[in-house]
Amino acid sequence: MRFTPLVSGTEIEHNALMNSFRDGHTIGPVTVSDGVLFIKKGLRTYFIAYDQAQKIFRRVRRLHANICCGDGDIEVEYLVILSDDRELMEITLPGKKAARQLMDEIKAIAPSLDTMAPARQNDSEADV
Repeated sequence: MRFTPLVSGTEIEHNALMNSFRDGHTIGPVTVSDGVLFIKKGLRTYFIAYDQAQKIFRRVRRLHANICCGDGDIEVEYLVILSDDRELMEITLPGKKAARQLMDEIKAIAPSLDTMAPARQNDSEADV
């Protein structure tokens, strides 16, 4: 398996990354380990050390959907990773329960990391 850093200039030994990935807990496309967060996207596995992330938080978007028996809103959960005041990645999560569990694990492993979402920007996007 090949790992791609989210932040350029990151040097972590491949064997250490492999062991950390294997020992981590996977929720959807995200694997939480002791010092590193892994994200599977397509054929690549990205990683970021918790101390390199400025903020990791959960975002909820309400999307309007037309379904067979009417229309309504669907809530889609995302994990957002910020570093150097820019959004590095937004990852779609499998649901509300998985998103809450993932955030709880990240807070337990990296308690000094900022996990508070920024204030809402508009009505179509709600950050949690």
